[in-house]
Order: sequence, then structure tokens, then C-alpha cells
Amino acid sequence: MKEKKQIHTGLCITDDRIVATTAHIENKTMIITDAMEMKRSSTIDEDIAEFITTYDLEEGEYSIVACIPTEMTMASFDPHDFDVKEFIKWNIEDTFNFGEHEFELDACRREYPRHNYYLFLAAVDRHELELLRQGIRDTCAPVDTIDCWPLPVTYGLMHRTGTVTGIVESAGMHLWAWWKDTCVKECVVKVNGADISSALIEMEEMLQRFGVEEIQGIHFYNIHDLNEEQRIDISALQEVYGNTEYLPMMFLGRGRTRCTLGELDWDMAIGMAARGLRWIGQGW
Repeated sequence: MKEKKQIHTGLCITDDRIVATTAHIENKTMIITDAMEMKRSSTIDEDIAEFITTYDLEEGEYSIVACIPTEMTMASFDPHDFDVKEFIKWNIEDTFNFGEHEFELDACRREYPRHNYYLFLAAVDRHELELLRQGIRDTCAPVDTIDCWPLPVTYGLMHRTGTVTGIVESAGMHLWAWWKDTCVKECVVKVNGADISSALIEMEEMLQRFGVEEIQGIHFYNIHDLNEEQRIDISALQEVYGNTEYLPMMFLGRGRTRCTLGELDWDMAIGMAARGLRWIGQGW
């Protein structure tokens, strides 16, 4: 009997729109068969409920990432004399900019090198996250995962560890250096070649502390509206560090006509589909 393909839909919510991609894995290739989008017009709970109602899944589940305010940090610790709850209790006020009771926290541990332990923390705006959950509950949608912004943008890439991603925001170029699906360094710099180059050098030095000899590639978003000088600077950096390649992918049907690879929200949706398919751990 032929095994039924596992199908999953990755969904990304930004301030402007909601996009989603439906995919499965075939012959070690991610096949994206559908792509959906809807303009935002209300609060996140109402918009996600409308989207899920409009594009009701025939099979499979959703995995979701939303552009909700998120802060990340890391700290070293001794596992023989360490309690995560106690650390959070006594250190959290000095770690994040959120007010008391204004955020929810996620934490994971990593070891490198042997017997050197790190705690990675992500704080997410509690109000927006709860609105998202409420919209999901209102539709009884089958949701597998809600992930932290902007990690899922790496899930569709060949090299997640050692990749630096950047998003042009109102305050400048926001950069993240990734190691084993955690952020080891984050910063915002002016959008010019000198400042971004200096930041990348510092990020490479941090990655080297975790056994990554050099940056494995860079991936920048929202660069199309930059001026000519800024685009030339970005292009020069891409020549030096290289663009991180995508996983093997094929686009069919509405996936081919609607999805735009290289746009931030579409790449996020693809990444969430990859995670939902458990494809991000297959040796990439």
C-alpha cells in the first residue's frame, strides 16, 4: 500500500498581510503546492480567524509565526548549581525591556564545547500572543506550532547554523547570527557597508566561540527600497560572504504563481511548513 504523503501548511503573519504555503516532501525535495494570502484589516485574533475560515484546510495542520515583539538573550550556567526558574525569577527584570507580566518566556539549553552550558531565552509580547491564540481557539484550527520571530526564516535554508540573517527595519539593519536554532548575537546598525561589515565581523567572532569557523552565508530582506549606494554596499557584502542557499524546493500550482521566494513573509511561511514537516532536521 502506498504511504500517504504528510502535508503541512506554514503561515506567517505580518502587520500588512497573512501568507501561507502548503507543502510535502517528495524525493528529498520540498514540494510547495499551494500559496494563500490575505491583507490585514483588523486585530491579529480577528484576522487569523478570518484567514483560517477562508482557507479551511482539507488535511494537515498549521505551523505559525507572527511578527510579534520578541527579545532574545543568552547566559552561561553551571548545570550542577543552576535552576532555570530561579534564574528567571532573579534576572529577568535586567534582561528584557518588557514590563512585569507583559511577556511570555521560552527557554532552551545548549552545550558547547563539552561541559560548557548556555541558556537561550526568548521573551514574546504576552498580549499579542494571547490574541493570536484566541483567534486560533475561535476557529478550532489544527495548529501544531507557534514559533518565535524571526527564527523560522532560517528553516528553509541549507545552512542554519552559521547563517546571519538581516531585516531592514525603520531603525536600521537588524542582524541575527544563528547557531543550532538559537541566536548567539543580535544587533541593529545603520544601513551602510561599513557598519554592517563591522557587525558581521563581530558576529563571525561570536560564531567562532561556538565552533563555526566562518559565516556560512548571509540572507538579507527588505532591501529593495534602499538607495543605490546602499544596494551596492549590500551586494558587495553578499559577494564576500555569499547568500545562504535554500533547501531543495519545487513550486507547483498556486505555489508557483503566488509564492515569491526571497520575500520575508513568504520565506517565513516556507520555513514553518518545513518545520511542520520535520524537514529542518534532515541533515541540512
